[in-house]
Order: sequence, then C-alpha cells, then structure tokens
Amino acid sequence: MKKIVFIEAEGVLFSFGDYVANERRVKTFFEELINFCEKNKILLYVISGYHNKIAHEKFDKSFLKTMFDKKNFGCADEEYISQKTKDDETLHRQKLEADPEFNDSYFKQVFIQKILKEKNILPSDAVLLGDDIWVDGYYTTRFSKINFAIFEENVCDRGKSVERISGLAYFSLEFDSVKQLIESFPVVDLGPLDRYVFEIMKKALVGDNLGSIIKKGLDKKNQKGQ
Repeated sequence: MKKIVFIEAEGVLFSFGDYVANERRVKTFFEELINFCEKNKILLYVISGYHNKIAHEKFDKSFLKTMFDKKNFGCADEEYISQKTKDDETLHRQKLEADPEFNDSYFKQVFIQKILKEKNILPSDAVLLGDDIWVDGYYTTRFSKINFAIFEENVCDRGKSVERISGLAYFSLEFDSVKQLIESFPVVDLGPLDRYVFEIMKKALVGDNLGSIIKKGLDKKNQKGQ
C-alpha cells in the first residue's frame, strides 16, 4: 500500500490544453480518492504548475474548494521561483510576464522531493498520477524516482497528444483503476519509454548537428567564392 499519492491538477482534474475535464466525472472520481486515502491514512496532494496567484484562483473556482484542504495543494510559488538559479529565475519571470498562465511542468518534481523529505517517506511508498509521458514519466524516473501512472484519457508529451507507450501503468476516472495502483503497484517495463525518449533526443541532436554541418559547408563555400 502506498503511503502518499500525488495527482496533477492540469490535464487530469482541470482542463488544460486540448483536454476538457468532465467536472461531474472528475469530481466523483476525486471524492472517491479522498475517501479512500482518508480511510487508509494515505497522504494526498494535488500539484499545479501555475504560479500561486493563478493556481489559487483556479482552485477556488473549482470543486476542490469545498472538498479538499488547500494546504495539500502545491503550486509554483515565489519560494520555488526564488530558489532557482539567477538565469532560470529571470527566464521564469519573463515567461510569467508574457503569459501569467505559464505552467512550470518541472515544479512537480521539486515539490514531490520536498514533501517526501518533510514527511520522511521513501520514494517507493509514493505514486504520481499524471498525464504527460515526458514530464510525469521520463522526468520522474530521473528526479523524484517514484512510481508514476499516466492518465489514459489524456496521454500527451509536453502538452501534445500522443499514443500510449507500452509497458507503463495507466489509470482512468474509474476509481478502481487507481485503487489497484495504490494497493499494489504493478511491475512496469520502462524500456519502451527509454527508447521513445532516446529517439526524440537523437532526432533533436542529429537535427542540430546537421544544421551545424550545413552552415559550416555554406560558410566554406562563401569563403571560396570571395
């Protein structure tokens, strides 16, 4: 049995990007999750990548306001932003200035590690319920290193809808799908995810190198023509 559950707000509980949340279904699902966690003394946290001002506004306008304790609602607050490197903090604030609803997807990894340390809980006793195979899947294997499951109704890669990757754990808004994960998390195969990430990185690297090679070739050609 897991001791702590983290669930993503954007893309699962809240509408985000192309995903439109069915509030009735989500509310019923979340109510069952709350009751199960309370009954089994499991900690439950909701994570948002929005700046705290926007995140709290969305929280207060949602069903969460009447059924969930805001102290267990984590968002990209000033403390988090100010702890970034100077360059990263500047970039974050520039993005917020350009778009107040800028969403910091990496925040959840920092938040998860912080809570596990505060509560003295092992990564093996935690699970993340998210929707993004890159930031909730790949990043989780690298940073917080807890079990994760992907929301099968909104599988995406950095916000873009993609096909399911085999080998991973998935869940739906049918509460039993999450109950099973909390009670006994299945053995997963991260091989397909690793290969997916490798192929994307390889394409990006080859693309950059190819561009560099072409540029060097053109520069040499121009020099000869002078």
